[in-house]
Amino acid sequence: ATIKRCFICADDPQARRLYGRQGLADGDTCPICFRPVCAYHLTVVRWRWRDSGQVESARICQSCKRNYSHRHWDAAHRDWIT
Repeated sequence: ATIKRCFICADDPQARRLYGRQGLADGDTCPICFRPVCAYHLTVVRWRWRDSGQVESARICQSCKRNYSHRHWDAAHRDWIT
């Protein structure tokens, strides 16, 4: 699903000038903070499921990764790799 705006670009005039609206088509909603993020401000985090040992990943916003917010996302079932 295409997003209409990126909250990081909206708050950062330099990023807005650099990326414009180019990354919106490949953007997504962050599964941690539920805000819309362009493709340029998404980053991948990985975890291992505690019950199965399977490794999975998701794209979250750089803000949540920088604040380690993803570490609290279902922490009872996930061992965080990144």
